[in-house]
Formats: sequence, structure tokens, C-alpha cells
Amino acid sequence: MAGLGGKAPTQITWIVCLVLYVVALMGAFGLVRMSANVVQWSWVIGFGLLLLAVKVRGL
Repeated sequence: MAGLGGKAPTQITWIVCLVLYVVALMGAFGLVRMSANVVQWSWVIGFGLLLLAVKVRGL
């Protein structure tokens, strides 16, 4: 497990993931009217980008 450590994502990547998360939350709770596809893909892309950013240096 020692070789699995990553680095923190850059601030801009973190902000993009945060915006995608907020979009997904607002859509899921009905605060903003959006397509279900937009809400679902916001979760998927935001989480995937965050996971990738932890492993790829400088992302």
C-alpha cells in the first residue's frame, strides 16, 4: 500500500470538481431543473477527475 500514495490535485482541478458536485447536488434535490443525464454525468465526471488528479502529478 505504500506505493499507492498520490498528490493533492491543483486548486483549479479541485474547483472544477466542486462545481460539478454542486451542479449534481442542485439537480438531485430539484433546486435547479436539469436533465437527469446532466446530473448523473456531473457526479461521474467530477469524481473521476478527482481520482485521476490524485494520481497524475500537476493535474
